[in-house]
Amino acid sequence: MKETLLKALKALLLPVVVYCIFLVICYDRFSNLNCIYTIFLQSIIPTITAYAVAFGYMCGIFDFTVGSRLIISGLVGGILSAKLGMPGLIFGCLATSFLISAVTGLLNWDCQIPSLVLTMALTMIYEIVGKNIAGKFSFVSIDNKYAVLGASPYIIYVLIFSALLVYFLFNNTKYSYHMRAVGSNEAVAKNAGIPTQLVKHRSFTIGSVFIAIAAILTISQSGSMGAQTSLGSATLLFKPLMGVLIAIVLQPVCNMAFGILISQLTLNTIFIGLIAAGLPDTFQNVALGFFLLVVMILSNNIDSLRHAFTKRRIPVCSAATPQAKGE
Repeated sequence: MKETLLKALKALLLPVVVYCIFLVICYDRFSNLNCIYTIFLQSIIPTITAYAVAFGYMCGIFDFTVGSRLIISGLVGGILSAKLGMPGLIFGCLATSFLISAVTGLLNWDCQIPSLVLTMALTMIYEIVGKNIAGKFSFVSIDNKYAVLGASPYIIYVLIFSALLVYFLFNNTKYSYHMRAVGSNEAVAKNAGIPTQLVKHRSFTIGSVFIAIAAILTISQSGSMGAQTSLGSATLLFKPLMGVLIAIVLQPVCNMAFGILISQLTLNTIFIGLIAAGLPDTFQNVALGFFLLVVMILSNNIDSLRHAFTKRRIPVCSAATPQAKGE
């Protein structure tokens, strides 16, 4: 338990260091607890969305439909909330997300084409479906009395529930081991008797729970959900995907559930810090992309860097040895 806590504190150093950098740059805006609380709240929905992305990514699936599925779920949930209230919102998002995810998983199973190609095509189809559901105004709004889950402290309770569920699924189920095996080497996993296509299908259906939760929080927080076209829904995928990639780097230090939250806190701190510094949107994207590149380069070359560092120290040690013998 003590070792786990120490590792979690090490992972927490990443957003803390980033925050301290922007504290120096923008002291007036970052030197209050309200800023920290805002960063935390704005990281919740991307974190839960990243949980959905993680299940597919760990299976070797690049799922482009996450954003479009989230939008359709929120639209249907918003429509049902007008008729059935809060139960309609929750049931509409959960049922719609599960149905669309199950269809996506079946198509991925049957079509046998690269997931990136399939999900990109499905994204364009789902966006048209979402636009038709939204109607001529292209958005659906909900009553404020049904939007309580998007406000504090309820949104924090939802995050805790989601994180505990992800922790259990990643660490205490047979599916998680099958998922990692398929993602590492699908051919070997198949030869070992693992039903690879079934595992991939389950990654869609299990991820649908977190897409539904993210849809509920999104429409509750903003009060409405708008349809997107021309792959506009893909923008909902990029930040969660970056969070998953950084969380994979942090896996030796902490589990995926906590690592994804740490990653999103870090990314959101950078994003808000760049806004506070008065930098334009284009530079914000450049900075986020550069940060991701640095993390990925360091993580993928850690063994080479360690070897190079050790190699530099060898001549010093070898030079000292003959001298000691001579003495």
